[in-house]
Amino acid sequence: MEETLKLILNELKELKVGQQKLIKEQQELKGGQQKLIKEQQELKGGQQKLIEEQQELKKDISSIKDNLINGLGPYFEHIEKHIDQKTAVLKDTLEDQQLVIDTLAARSIKHESEIKDFKRILKNQ
Repeated sequence: MEETLKLILNELKELKVGQQKLIKEQQELKGGQQKLIKEQQELKGGQQKLIEEQQELKKDISSIKDNLINGLGPYFEHIEKHIDQKTAVLKDTLEDQQLVIDTLAARSIKHESEIKDFKRILKNQ
């Protein structure tokens, strides 16, 4: 009977050691679970921050588009006016030059005619 009691005591000790091991491992699992929960919360916070920053970026992009569209319109109008002014100046200059060319051409024809007349007169003398 003593041996049986010793065997039972040994088994109880082993069970107690096993139970303590299980308790320790359970505590480690709880610690790991709490760590995972904390990390999950951090990830959720980071995800929320990313969502907010993405919305802010969308607003900034929209604002930039509006500024470009509204800013470029007057710029192109200014360029168009400048081109129109330069074109008008060039047109006036070309018209003046054409008038000079026409005048010189008319004079040249008149002078040629007078030279022919002089040659004829000189020939007849």
